[in-house]
Amino acid sequence: MTKLFLSIAVFAISSITIAQNESRMLSDFNALKISSAFTVELIQGNSNQVEISGVPEEFLPNLATEVTDQVLNIYAKGKIKAEKDMIIKLTFVNLDKMDISGASVLKNTESLNFKSIELKTSGASSIDLNLNAQAFTLKSSGASSVKLKGTTQDFNLDVSGATNLKAGGLTASNVIVKASGASDLTVNATNEITGAVSGASDLKVLGEPATNKVKVSGASGMSSNDNVKVSVGNSKVLVEGDDVTITGVANSDVKVVNDTTRIRMGRTNVLIISDSVSITRTPKKRRNHWAGIDLGINGFVNNQGSFNLNHDISLEQTSPKKVTQFMELDYAKSWVFSLNFYEHFFKIYEHRFGLVTGLGLEYNNYELKHNVRLVEDGGTYVSNTINNFNKNYTWGVVDTNMNFSKNRFKTFYINAPLLFEINTGDHKNKSFHLSAGAIFGYKFTTRMKYKYKDNGDEQKVKDNSDFNTNPFKVALTVRAGVGWLNLFATYNLTPLFESGRGPELYPFSVGVTLLGF
Repeated sequence: MTKLFLSIAVFAISSITIAQNESRMLSDFNALKISSAFTVELIQGNSNQVEISGVPEEFLPNLATEVTDQVLNIYAKGKIKAEKDMIIKLTFVNLDKMDISGASVLKNTESLNFKSIELKTSGASSIDLNLNAQAFTLKSSGASSVKLKGTTQDFNLDVSGATNLKAGGLTASNVIVKASGASDLTVNATNEITGAVSGASDLKVLGEPATNKVKVSGASGMSSNDNVKVSVGNSKVLVEGDDVTITGVANSDVKVVNDTTRIRMGRTNVLIISDSVSITRTPKKRRNHWAGIDLGINGFVNNQGSFNLNHDISLEQTSPKKVTQFMELDYAKSWVFSLNFYEHFFKIYEHRFGLVTGLGLEYNNYELKHNVRLVEDGGTYVSNTINNFNKNYTWGVVDTNMNFSKNRFKTFYINAPLLFEINTGDHKNKSFHLSAGAIFGYKFTTRMKYKYKDNGDEQKVKDNSDFNTNPFKVALTVRAGVGWLNLFATYNLTPLFESGRGPELYPFSVGVTLLGF
């Protein structure tokens, strides 16, 4: 039992001596850099020294306090296992610059006095200072948290990232602010504030400065004192006492009755009662029915309007220009994909009647059914006498050497529609819509792609010939549906190939809008 008590006593004594206090005298410095997760308390005095507490003796050598070129560097140069209440009390004579990074904590208990001081913070540093200075510059980035009290003549502020600045207790005569990212800032300016706020930053200005020249852009916002500020997209509302200012909205309306303010900005309604703000949006009555992603099947009809492109074999001798069989398709592998990226609706009567235009990209993939190779100079197959005017004719030649696993005919257009549209309901998700009109297209490119095996090796060949296709197209289209469901059908009025330079075929497509914008 005696041994047990003795062991406990030895352990208790050793535990007490684990945490050590150490004082270190420092040479002169005028700048401070902290780059490790330390808590540092600043004390203004007549000597330069640090007092370290809460660090076991064995780890003290790993806590560096080094002065190089007038800069005091405080950092960990090895493992440090410290107590929760570890603190470094730094007494200084002169200090012009401070650079705090990482998860460092910088604070003070008694007010500090500077002629000019620059504070730079980054990472997840935490700052809580009470100071007086003629000129104070703060450069902050990352997710720094900065709380300031005191007075300064000139406060120069440059913040970015997600900085949280609470400087309402720092009274500044003149403030210059530059803020970006998603910073949240509060400053106190009594005379003048200038600068720019961008990104998603919010700036609150206390002190009622006589001059306020802060430029606000992006999704950022600025408010003053107890004024109410509401931002909806690019639209902004500022309520200052009995004055209401709206920017960024052409169709707006304001009604003020006693302590209630009602504001309408397009489909957005703002209700302000005393300090309470409520925002509601009127449901959109119309969806975009052109803009979106279209996917469907496509094919050809002949000049008789028939889907059957088969023909009597005798036509190849008697009327070769009526031959269309080589353009027969495998409809299971033929498809159209459209990315309609822009739409504009011109109202004729509210949302119910109007004209639609826009822009889109159309990609057609036609899978040829037969083992043919397309040639664009096949005039010899349809004319007895060949010259420069009739040598170009798109013809399908049966390939007896290669067995194609794929032979795809592809076209790529940029389109612009002109449609008349009808919407029956008052809710975009429940309204029946019908639109009809024309699509005007310009062809970017035409291509044939062949895939086959040669001695067991897979081969892919691309033919980027024009194949005498029409450079322009005009197509009739109908689009109908309910809410988000949209079906479409198109029929080209212009033939696929130029007149006399290929079989007379007219493309068509039917499908569905997968994603409306």
